[in-house]
Amino acid sequence: MNTLDRNRFIWVILSALLQGLLLGIFASAKSGALLCMPLTLIVILPFVFWLSQEHWGRRLRILLLWLGVVLILLYLYRLWSLYVPNLTNSTGSFYFVPSQKADLTRATMAVFLLIPFFQCRMASWSWEIPYSEIFFQMCRNLFLLLQSLVVISVFWGLMVTAGLLFDILGLTHIPFIMFNPLVAMPLSSLVIAISISVALRFPGIDSLSRWTLSVLAWLLPPFSILSLIFVICLPFAGLKMLWSTGLASTLMLLLQSGTIILANAAWLDGSKETFTNKFVRFFAELAILLLPIYTLSCLYSIGIRVEQYGLSTDRIQALFLAVVAGIWGIGYAGCVIFRKWGREIGRVNIVCVVIMTAIVIAMNSPLLDPYRLAANNQLSRLETGKISPNDFDYIYTRFNLGRYGNNILDELSKNDSLIIKKGIDYAKSVTPEEYLNFVENNIPPISRRTEIIKSAKIFPEDKKLNDETINWFVKYWEQEDSILRGISGFNELAFIYMDVFIEKENLNELILLIKDGGMVYDVQNNIPKEIGIFSGNFDLKNLNYSDFSVFNSLVRDLSINNSRVQIELIK
Repeated sequence: MNTLDRNRFIWVILSALLQGLLLGIFASAKSGALLCMPLTLIVILPFVFWLSQEHWGRRLRILLLWLGVVLILLYLYRLWSLYVPNLTNSTGSFYFVPSQKADLTRATMAVFLLIPFFQCRMASWSWEIPYSEIFFQMCRNLFLLLQSLVVISVFWGLMVTAGLLFDILGLTHIPFIMFNPLVAMPLSSLVIAISISVALRFPGIDSLSRWTLSVLAWLLPPFSILSLIFVICLPFAGLKMLWSTGLASTLMLLLQSGTIILANAAWLDGSKETFTNKFVRFFAELAILLLPIYTLSCLYSIGIRVEQYGLSTDRIQALFLAVVAGIWGIGYAGCVIFRKWGREIGRVNIVCVVIMTAIVIAMNSPLLDPYRLAANNQLSRLETGKISPNDFDYIYTRFNLGRYGNNILDELSKNDSLIIKKGIDYAKSVTPEEYLNFVENNIPPISRRTEIIKSAKIFPEDKKLNDETINWFVKYWEQEDSILRGISGFNELAFIYMDVFIEKENLNELILLIKDGGMVYDVQNNIPKEIGIFSGNFDLKNLNYSDFSVFNSLVRDLSINNSRVQIELIK
């Protein structure tokens, strides 16, 4: 290995280890500033270096410098929007903000599609670069990443096997060290970086990527036929069935992405015609014409969710993906309609990448900041009565919407509503650690669990839960098999004192009812013991004691809301 290669390889190894260590620290963090690390900088910059290491020298350093400056500027704004000032007993704090990963997704998409242009610039020393060179450079980058995924999968498959062998030998501390994020992350980054470096040393990589594209191209016609069948059957099957799955937007985005990728594999840079048969070409172009239909369906699906629940950072991310895919789809469909398809694919791709990059930058600025948009939308829904003060998510606003969300809580604290003041006070009493546990394990904070239990409907109305019973249910929430997992709001459960097992004496029976089932307990000395379980679909908002009755005590059938359910005994 010559001096230049040795120096480059050392920098590759150092950057991989540093990246892995920082990602390991991020993965191990539970709260505080470490959860707001610059993921875009940590992830993107090393990958750009590894993919562009062939151009080792001054031009590559300049590229990395400017890319780092842009990413740092975007991150500084995001850091400002995440920082929550003027909290009780502190001057400010950082909270767990899961939408940082969405920021990383958007930035990665933009950089991955832009970087081939700069790689070609470094190789040709010219700004006048044919689209064909940009396209094949992007294909090479994609192939390098895919082969690194194969390598890392094999590597960790071997590591898991080794870990099992160490477990058998009783050396359990070795697997514990191996799979610790502070060790696993640097190892993963190192394997990926080395696999890319080794692949770049073999000249056959370009031929292999072209061969892969030619194979992918022939998946477009059958994919087109399946897409057409889906679109034709959709009106007959009914849109409600698709929306009820909760996967409508994801499905539409996958169909769009698949079509766009296969279309680029088929037409490459627009200089070659993959499909010489007119019949095959017709179905290939038909798939492209279906793209705007997917976009409209996807936007409609997201619109339903926004109308029901308002904007959130996750829904704004879904809108971003739908709009970006829609821009490509409209551009491709327009080329087919005006008979310019094929030769104009390069121009459409360049325009779409520029538009997408502008949107990404805008979403990392006050212009289209997801935190600001979501916070303002939720406030507007509360002020216009679309959502009641009881249903407003004060905790989400505090922890997930950063500075903008907390500014709204400060504004709402001036409201005379006791319900709003109580919600804000409760949100401020929750610690970041409790909220992180809620996000990861779906377990609300102890104070909220207690409040939910105390606020639950109890029948008959003269009954009430003992404090010891309430504490038992609060702790029961934390069990992995608890039916209370997933409940985070008020009015989502009810308690009914009723004699179900009439043939048995000395039972003090209590029914815990949630919207999709329930549990029967025997309460002795204020401590519940599970004795039965049942499932169903119940409307908890309009419950009355008259809605409950023992339909048949012998087979343990209940009548709830005119629905007959059978209790299954727990042994």
